Amino acid sequence: MSEVELKFALESAAAAKLPRTAALARPGRRKRLTSIYFDTQEATLAKHGMALRLRRAGGRWTQCLKAGGEATAGLHAREEWELDRPGPTLDLRLFGDTPLARLDEAKTLHTALRPVFAVDVMRTTWNLRPHPGQRVEVALDSGLVATAGGERSDTISEVEIECVDAPPAAAYAVAERLLDEVALRPSPTTKAERGYRLFQGKEPRPAKAKRATLEPGMTPVAAARALVAAAIAQLQANEEGVLASPDPEFVHQARVALRRLRSTLRMFRKPIGKKRARIWRRALGDSARALGEARDWDVFTDETLPRLVRGLAARATAKRLRQRAALARGEARERARAALRSASYGRILLDLSRWLAEADTEAGAAQTLDAFAARLLGKRHKRVAERSANLRALEPRERHRVRIEAKHLRYVADGMGGVFGAEKVDAYCDALAALQDELGKANDAATALRLVETLDPPRVFATAAARRLERRMHPGAKLDAIAEKVRHGGQFL
Repeated sequence: MSEVELKFALESAAAAKLPRTAALARPGRRKRLTSIYFDTQEATLAKHGMALRLRRAGGRWTQCLKAGGEATAGLHAREEWELDRPGPTLDLRLFGDTPLARLDEAKTLHTALRPVFAVDVMRTTWNLRPHPGQRVEVALDSGLVATAGGERSDTISEVEIECVDAPPAAAYAVAERLLDEVALRPSPTTKAERGYRLFQGKEPRPAKAKRATLEPGMTPVAAARALVAAAIAQLQANEEGVLASPDPEFVHQARVALRRLRSTLRMFRKPIGKKRARIWRRALGDSARALGEARDWDVFTDETLPRLVRGLAARATAKRLRQRAALARGEARERARAALRSASYGRILLDLSRWLAEADTEAGAAQTLDAFAARLLGKRHKRVAERSANLRALEPRERHRVRIEAKHLRYVADGMGGVFGAEKVDAYCDALAALQDELGKANDAATALRLVETLDPPRVFATAAARRLERRMHPGAKLDAIAEKVRHGGQFL
C-alpha cells in the first residue's frame, strides 16, 4: 500500500508543548516502539531504495518493507508492506509480490541479512477525523537510533502526520493548526536514513545545487515547481549542518539555496501567481538575511580579517580583534539557527510543500517553457548586458545592483539546460558566475569595511584597513573582458 505523510523535526521544548495544543484536543496514546533494521554488510537494500525492519509494539511483532517514493519539503510518499509476525523473526517469502523479490540477490538475501541499526522511541499517537470518512494520524516520536553494536547513535525528535484515510490536504490542514502553537520544521530525513548514516559512518556533508530536470514542452508553472523543489532540496540538505555543525560551508550552501529559491519565485512570478510569489519571497527574507549575515562573518573572520591584521596590527590588537570577530560570528550563527527553527520558517516551507503537491493547472496552456524561458531570460539578459557596458564607471551601489541582477539570471538560467542545451547554458552561466565573483570582491570589501567598524578597532588600524579595503572596492580592467563574455554569451536566447 502507499504511505503518504508529512514529517517534521522539532526541538525538545516544542515536543513537550505539542500534546497540549488545541489541534490535538485530547490525550494521545503512548507506546514504545522498538524497530530493528536489516540489510547486508554492503547495504544492498539501501542501494535499491528499500528499508526492511522488524518492529515490536507491546506484544505485537510486524515486519515491514518500504520502497521507492520521494520526499519533497517534508511530504513523504512511498510504498509500504507491513505484515504480522508470531515473534521476532523475518520471513522474506511474505514479500514475494514486492520489489524485494525482484532483486538479483533475492534467492540468497536471507543468508546475508544482519541487523544494522535499531530505532527505539516512545510514540504518542492521536487519531483525528477532520471530515466524515477521513482519518489522519499524528505521531510524536522521541527516542534514539543506534547502530547494532551501539557504537554510534543519534537522537530522534519528530512528528509524523499520516494520511491513513484522507487526501494530503487533510495532513496540511492539521500541520497548519499545530504550527499556530509550536515550531515545526519540515524534514526530508527518515529514521532509516538516519540509521544508515550511522551504520555507514557518514557525517552530513554540505550539499551543492543539483540541476532540475526541465523539458521544452513543460508548462511554465511545472518548470517553476521543479526549480522550487530543487532549491528546497538543497536548502533542507544543509539545514542540519547549519543547526549542528561549525562547518561554514553549510551556511554558504543553505544561503545559495535560499537565493535560488527566491530568484525562482521572482523570475516565475507570473505563472506562480504574482501575489503569492511576492508573499513567499518576503516570508523567506528573514531567513535569507540571517544566513547572509552569518556568511558575511564567516568570510570576514576566516579570510578577510587575517589578511588585514597581518602587517597592520600589533599582536595584542590582532588577538583582540579576532576574539571580537569570533564572538560576533557566533552570535550571527545563532541568529541563523533561530531563523531556521522558527515557526514562520516552518510555515513557509509547509505552504511551498502544499503548492508543490498540487496538480499542474496549466496543462492546457498555450505557452510552453521554451517560449516562456526565451522571453524571460532574453529580457533579463538584455538588462544585464546594457548595465554592464561600462561597469567600472558606475558607482559601487550601481555595480552591486548589476551583480544582483546577474545572480538572479544565473540561478534561473542554470536550470534551463534541458531547454536550451546544457553546453550553451553552462558556458553562459560560467560567464555570469565570473561577473558575479569579480563584482563580489568589491562587495566583500564594502562588507568587510562595515564589519571592521563594529569591532571598535584602534583608530590607526581602522584607517589603514579602510584604505586597503577601499582600493579593493574598485574593480580593475579584468572586469571589462568578463562583461563582454556575458554580453556575447546570451546569443543562444
